[in-house]
Amino acid sequence: MLAIKANSIERVQRVTNKETATAFKEWAIVCEALGKGQQSIIFRKGGIHEGKRGFQFKHDQFFLFPTRFHEQEQNVKLGSLNENLLPSEYDLGEKVEIRFFCKIQSIKILDDWDIIKALEAFHIWNDSTIKERYEWSMSGEEEPFISLAILRVYKLGEVIEFPYEKKYGGCRSWLQIPEIREYDFELFEPVIADQEFDKLLHQINQIIDAN
Repeated sequence: MLAIKANSIERVQRVTNKETATAFKEWAIVCEALGKGQQSIIFRKGGIHEGKRGFQFKHDQFFLFPTRFHEQEQNVKLGSLNENLLPSEYDLGEKVEIRFFCKIQSIKILDDWDIIKALEAFHIWNDSTIKERYEWSMSGEEEPFISLAILRVYKLGEVIEFPYEKKYGGCRSWLQIPEIREYDFELFEPVIADQEFDKLLHQINQIIDAN
């Protein structure tokens, strides 16, 4: 059983799960940006293992599972790169570290590239990466769109660790991390303070609503 000690500022919903907890897979470099408060949004379209309905935000709160594939360093803005670049993939049995928890504040489906372009100051991906996701279609016939989630990100009081397994790989967004039978989020620290986050949320919504 993995334990988490709460030692921070803001109350977050208590969560109980019999055996596992939900995690969302995102590039390690993006998880780091979310955890540092450098961005509070994620874009998603879908992967080959997402099913016929494509990607969906099935959960409104989740841990961040940092992934290391898809040559992620080449797909972010130059100023966002970490000096210590990660290997291309985990080795089996290598330690996975879960450091952040998220709650979705808002979900938008964006089909206007001008709106997406106007949000570029709020994330670290480069234009070509987001444009590729926006235009991707499983059938090849869909009109372009992309899903956007605005997140409130929290730093865990204690890092969750477990060994990497083959089942965590592949182009899927959601997975279950193991053996967390009971964990409480009593007082956790948001990576962005309340007033600053409210201002950020207003700015993002203003851009979306104005177009």
